[in-house]
Amino acid sequence: MMRPKILLTIICALILPAIGLAQFKVAPLGNTIYEGVFTGNGLLGTMTYLSGKKSVRIDVGRTDVYDHRANSEDKLFDKARLPLGYFDLDLGSAILQSRGDIYLKEAYAVATVLTDQGKIKVRTTTLSNDNIILLEVLKQDFRGKYSLNWVADSAISPRMKFSYTQKPKKYLANPAGKNGRQGHIKYYEQALTAGGGYTTAYLTRSTKDTDTYVITVGYSQKSTDFTQQTLAYLKKYRVEEINTDLKEHRQWWASYFKASTLELPDSIYQGFYDMQLYKLASATRSGNPAMDLQGPWTSPTPWPAYWLNLNMQLAYSPTFKANHLDIANSLIQMIDQNKDNLRLNAPKPYRYNSIAVGRSSAADLWSPVLLQKGVSLEQASDGEKELGNLVWLLHSYYQYYRATMSKDVYDRLFPLLKEAVNYYLHLLEKDQTGKYYIAVKTYSPEYPKGFAYNTNYDLSILRWGLKTLLELDSERGGKDSLHAVWDDVMKHLIEYPQNSDGFMIARDVAYDESHRHYSHLMMIYPFYDVNWDQKENRALIEKSIAHWQSKKQLLQGYSFSGAASMYAMMGRGDAALASLDILLNKYIKPNTLYAESGPVIETPLAAMASIQELCLQYWNGVLRIFPAVPSKWKDISFSNFLADGGNLISAQRKNGKTIAVEITSQYGGVLKVKLDMVAPIVKIHGKGSYTEEADGLMMLVLNKGTKVSINARK
Repeated sequence: MMRPKILLTIICALILPAIGLAQFKVAPLGNTIYEGVFTGNGLLGTMTYLSGKKSVRIDVGRTDVYDHRANSEDKLFDKARLPLGYFDLDLGSAILQSRGDIYLKEAYAVATVLTDQGKIKVRTTTLSNDNIILLEVLKQDFRGKYSLNWVADSAISPRMKFSYTQKPKKYLANPAGKNGRQGHIKYYEQALTAGGGYTTAYLTRSTKDTDTYVITVGYSQKSTDFTQQTLAYLKKYRVEEINTDLKEHRQWWASYFKASTLELPDSIYQGFYDMQLYKLASATRSGNPAMDLQGPWTSPTPWPAYWLNLNMQLAYSPTFKANHLDIANSLIQMIDQNKDNLRLNAPKPYRYNSIAVGRSSAADLWSPVLLQKGVSLEQASDGEKELGNLVWLLHSYYQYYRATMSKDVYDRLFPLLKEAVNYYLHLLEKDQTGKYYIAVKTYSPEYPKGFAYNTNYDLSILRWGLKTLLELDSERGGKDSLHAVWDDVMKHLIEYPQNSDGFMIARDVAYDESHRHYSHLMMIYPFYDVNWDQKENRALIEKSIAHWQSKKQLLQGYSFSGAASMYAMMGRGDAALASLDILLNKYIKPNTLYAESGPVIETPLAAMASIQELCLQYWNGVLRIFPAVPSKWKDISFSNFLADGGNLISAQRKNGKTIAVEITSQYGGVLKVKLDMVAPIVKIHGKGSYTEEADGLMMLVLNKGTKVSINARK
């Protein structure tokens, strides 16, 4: 079997908690962001790579810098993510060799460049606790002279640069940016037509061997003095306290990596997994903008926005098991802050009790859906005809609730999910047999013939939404006035369309063209409505996945992470690993980024979730420990994975057998666990009880704070 191409880029320890995370190597550095080394603090970020034969390029990004013009049909242009620019480090001499290293635990990157005038290093650190980037040029082994200059990008939607995108008929350019200087601070300011603007500012501190550039980026959507605010921030920053700030920076990252651990016997997958952990906290954090498709690392892209019919859901999928609600919270905050726009996204007749979101948006989640009974939409964009996106996005919110068991989170989630499902209810009718069906055509994402009646995308999302509303309402006595309606629709909703090849795209649309999105298979994953415990559905699951994967022409990276997760649900770890091998070999870039015409962040993170699912799954009411470990992964362990109900799970497998499991109940409750141990030794520390059932199942009833140790008999 081919080993993934990132093999040569990884130097990684096998037992991480004992010796700490090693560095990730990119050698040689390339001329794109996919062959560079990067840093980030959830708002600012850097990417360092080569630019020509004599230059190093250091991109700078800020994740919330979006144009913010009034709502229009051209939101991908008028409300697009805007790139800032880069520092050009001209070495004045030919580059002979190069390499990059990302030091994960300390969260900094080093580009080492050998020239005919000696060796020079560029070290970048984006401080965790300040909106400050430190760009250090280490020149003690460099005999030549270099220059460093800021090169600003144009303040236009990156989508304008792609010939195949449909451009707006009229596009009023933003004003030209301008350079400035105030004392020892250099800056570049960019005003925006819609108001406010952004400024990149930096100052220099030098010693004999090192030049340190202290950089910040300020941004405001309203203020006219955004430049002065940026300069004031930089002036206030005490350069002489950099060492103290670096110590706090390292402490933050050390604490972050301790939240959970995964130890794999494969150094390639270990390095890949750890890089995704690093990437998550570099791209977003609680209190900062949610992840869009780029994170802080920009490049020419046709995707300068948030995509809401797969990408955001996949990007956040590994945060829960990784025990990083601090990362997941940025998405929750985004949803909570934009409830008014979610209502405006629904057609006017339904706004009194419904909310929705279309395919793509800026950070304000304004993205109308036009589906309405009696209204023809043949000329509308596909994204305006996607019904289920918001309910699917709330699947992440639901996971957040189940991880926290917070009354406050419940109180915010329940009305959101109720009103998102209300939009569906407006569009339902009953047929002559008493079955509910969606009475308007909706669009199944990515499929060329996907505008059809009763898409499996929308039926699977609706079933999950109804099931979850019934469950949530039952937690509080089942008193909601719509409880009986949800129950009735759930029991009488039409079946998923299928034919001899398995699940179809929609009622009258077979899956007969290659299709990267698994929108027609979401009842299998991520919702597990049709699952491997249902023996009567196993043949249907197998042929549906096989038929999807058999048409390879348009499959992309997340097609293989999705397949891997489906195989993991089936308990087929070897098939899941083979699918992930294709992903890493063919699609993942040398520094673990990913691209489809431009940077898109979700696929490597979805693969991180797939790796987690080899070790831990929860569906159909059962927590499954080591359900799909590949046969060649004999020794594997994880600690403090976060599971449904807020349970923390640690487990160890040695020589192909599970030898130890520890469960900590943070909030108390009932937990059904499936293990591959025979007659294990169970010890309960605190108040609780357990009963053993058939097929390796164990029922635990635990009080808050109780720990359970489960060990194999020797």
